[in-house]
Amino acid sequence: MAEMTRKYGGIAALALLAGLAIGGLLYLSAKPQLQPTPPAPPPPPAVTVVAPTFDVVRVDAHGNAVLAGRAVPGAVVTIRSGDKIIGTATADAQGAFVLVPSAPLPPGAQEITLSETLPDGTKLAGQEVAAINVPVDGQGHALAVVSGPNGSVVMSGQGPAAGTLGMGTVDYDTDGHALFGGTAPPGAKVNVSLGGKQIGQAVAGADGRWHFISPTPAASGTITLLATGADGKVMPPVDVPFTLQTLPEAVAAGNVVIVPGDNLWTISQHVYGHGIMYTVIYTANANQIENPNLIYPGQKFTLPQPQKVP
Repeated sequence: MAEMTRKYGGIAALALLAGLAIGGLLYLSAKPQLQPTPPAPPPPPAVTVVAPTFDVVRVDAHGNAVLAGRAVPGAVVTIRSGDKIIGTATADAQGAFVLVPSAPLPPGAQEITLSETLPDGTKLAGQEVAAINVPVDGQGHALAVVSGPNGSVVMSGQGPAAGTLGMGTVDYDTDGHALFGGTAPPGAKVNVSLGGKQIGQAVAGADGRWHFISPTPAASGTITLLATGADGKVMPPVDVPFTLQTLPEAVAAGNVVIVPGDNLWTISQHVYGHGIMYTVIYTANANQIENPNLIYPGQKFTLPQPQKVP
């Protein structure tokens, strides 16, 4: 009897353990499982706030224009001629914008400026000015020059064509620096020397233009451009005359000697503070200027005392 009691007691104990095990499995299966915390989404890329700039200023002799540049992605860019708005454009996801004005630019000289309104409502003015002169009779070429913190760039109407090796502009700042700019095939390495001594080097950008800043040279001479293309081929050198003439000297003497790339609009912008006053220089030097779009290195122009600009 005792043996049977032990036997059935053992079976009961095993049954109890089995029941507990099954109950535990059922409990675990019914209990919510903790899930790992998903990683936080990456923060949106930071937007670099930059002032709008010109990439393309193309104007024909009749005033038909294409204006393009860079701005903050999503910004609304406002383009003005003087105080008049000639159009707006929205920068795309890469920050590029293009404007084809609905009406041709009028004949004569004008200054085109940029400003942008960011998606959050912030407004930012551009630091560049495009000085444009459209021929009155619709003949010849319109001159377009963009001036800004990095010097001046002749976009059309004068100077070497983008992508060809050449000297475009020489500007001076008030801190004793000269800003040299020119053209070369994209990716070309350009070395610039004056009188056999290197004064700077630069690499042409995708737009076929280069520039660099250096101390103002101590004397006049011959500038030599040596360039190696992106394919490693050496390009024929280019020599251009260079006549030193700093702005303080020009103003003090009442004249300026034209250096490669100079034009009446940038001279007027520097000396008078208004590129539109090119007419003052033109009138005072009409005997030397057959075409206001074409002036040449070595010409010496009188700079009249400026009148008050409205």
